[in-house]
Amino acid sequence: MIKGTCWVADDYVMAYNIIVQEYWTSPIDKLENSKWVMAGVHEDFNKENGFKDCGYTFIVAGHNFAGGGKSIEHVIAGLMGAGIQAVFATSFARLQFRNAINYGLPFITSPDIDKKCKTGDTLEYDPESGIIKNLSQDLSFESIPTPPFVSEVAQAGGLMNYVKEKIAKGEAIG
Repeated sequence: MIKGTCWVADDYVMAYNIIVQEYWTSPIDKLENSKWVMAGVHEDFNKENGFKDCGYTFIVAGHNFAGGGKSIEHVIAGLMGAGIQAVFATSFARLQFRNAINYGLPFITSPDIDKKCKTGDTLEYDPESGIIKNLSQDLSFESIPTPPFVSEVAQAGGLMNYVKEKIAKGEAIG
């Protein structure tokens, strides 16, 4: 069970705005990439650690979260470094959805969740059941449960570490 506060985004939050282009040259590092997360999405976050310092656990978004542009991994690393433990949206960009899986960050599709949450609401997410509760508004949302594979990848510290651990143990990958 994961519990915390959410930040609600609009539709079409672009990858290019989650991490603005001038910071793509930095190494893929969760702490470094988190410094400028959402700097291009909202002016309140256009300062070092502007988003991270708010202490959000979840992002709730509308259509096509993290779309547009390149499949830069800085976006997912930065979100995780900023403390985001799951993103709930009506839909996601395919490239960043796959990057999220590779890093073990749950990107959870839940229709119309963005219309029934407000920034600052307290949410509770059960990855096993897929139930998302908005405790501030006494609402519940259904989603597909997080596949165990995503949790295993997160616990290993990313897909590459997951694969290395499986190979070292002589286990099948999948």
